[in-house]
Amino acid sequence: MKIQELQALINGEIQPEHICIDKLVALARQHTLTNTPEYKLLENAVDIVLIYYLKQAQAYL
Repeated sequence: MKIQELQALINGEIQPEHICIDKLVALARQHTLTNTPEYKLLENAVDIVLIYYLKQAQAYL
């Protein structure tokens, strides 16, 4: 997964269900410095993906 994919997700060009969570976790492990633009981008992307799946789960309850 590349940073460009995360930017596309944030811009709405890629749907959250098309993001591989395992790759997202692997990317998060590489970017541990919290004050970098990449970390903030990653944080926003994780939020979007988590919200998507939480809404999916909520629909089943």
